[in-house]
Amino acid sequence: MIKRIVGIIIPLITCATLIGQDYVMFQTSTLKLREGKVGSLTDGVKKHNAKYHNGKDSPKAYLWYINTGPNSGNFSWALGPTTFSNMDLSLPADHVKDWQKNVSPYADEVNVIYMVRDEELTYNPENETVGENILSKSYSVRQGPGNLAAVEEAFGSITKVLRKTNAKIARRIYRNKFANEGQMDFQLVYPFKSWKRFDKDGALGLPEGFRDDYEKMYGKGSFQKKIIKVLADHTYNRTQEVLTMVK
Repeated sequence: MIKRIVGIIIPLITCATLIGQDYVMFQTSTLKLREGKVGSLTDGVKKHNAKYHNGKDSPKAYLWYINTGPNSGNFSWALGPTTFSNMDLSLPADHVKDWQKNVSPYADEVNVIYMVRDEELTYNPENETVGENILSKSYSVRQGPGNLAAVEEAFGSITKVLRKTNAKIARRIYRNKFANEGQMDFQLVYPFKSWKRFDKDGALGLPEGFRDDYEKMYGKGSFQKKIIKVLADHTYNRTQEVLTMVK
């Protein structure tokens, strides 16, 4: 953050129409909380975002609390949608000092990733960009021929069913622009309004009855074969995080 930014996590406030931009990108990062600094961190980030990332003069920044997964108890911060050309803009000294004063003493910023949305694989009926509550699924693709193609085909087959059934949920898929070994290659983002969504068994994040709809299109047992098995065989470091926006 303190070097260059004008782009940063993911997930619902409203959707901005991106004029003159042919891709949607967020720069994502994790704020690893220092012990006992929750209130100080959230207050500091909110002040910083309101002053420097309010969505008027620069892309808007967001903060989420991570409820589940390996980063649970920490925070996710993002700014976007943004563009890579924005990264050529140097931050004013007061911007950097404000971050150092209000954020850095309370958390370390780690795992910065530039995530670009894959519009072909994404299903986004309301054209939303960010979500107040989100389920985030991350996947790293195994090295070797055929792995990436298999994962893309699995994700794409789900998208086709969502489109055919006019599903009421959004499922946005992002690719890591600068993939590194052991770091996520894909992030799947499912915004939701209520945790009641997870009361039912089935395909987590997808609509109730989705497996039945999927197998109507691809055949009996196809969800296990074409999705569960494919992802088990061709990906690793799979995580599922539920994030709640801090306002």
